[in-house]
Amino acid sequence: MAAAPSRRRQGWDREFRIAAPLLGFGLLIMPLLIYLAGVLTLGPYDGGLLAFLKALYLALLRLAPTAWLLVTGPFLLFTALRLLSRPLRRRR
Repeated sequence: MAAAPSRRRQGWDREFRIAAPLLGFGLLIMPLLIYLAGVLTLGPYDGGLLAFLKALYLALLRLAPTAWLLVTGPFLLFTALRLLSRPLRRRR
């Protein structure tokens, strides 16, 4: 008979289910949206989309804080909203 997962384990599983899609969105979709917004407002990027993505992912490898903030931004925003709304939620 398998033991039921502990509350702590369930909490980590829940956090992973929240974080994975948000980090995936930040890693794959956000750069495309930022590139599109930049092209539409500022004009073409030298080298195009691939040059932009290469610069971003190299900045991630170099641990540039701005690149990591861009990628983790959706998760950080969701977490901040969740923490700010915590006092408003009903207790079970």
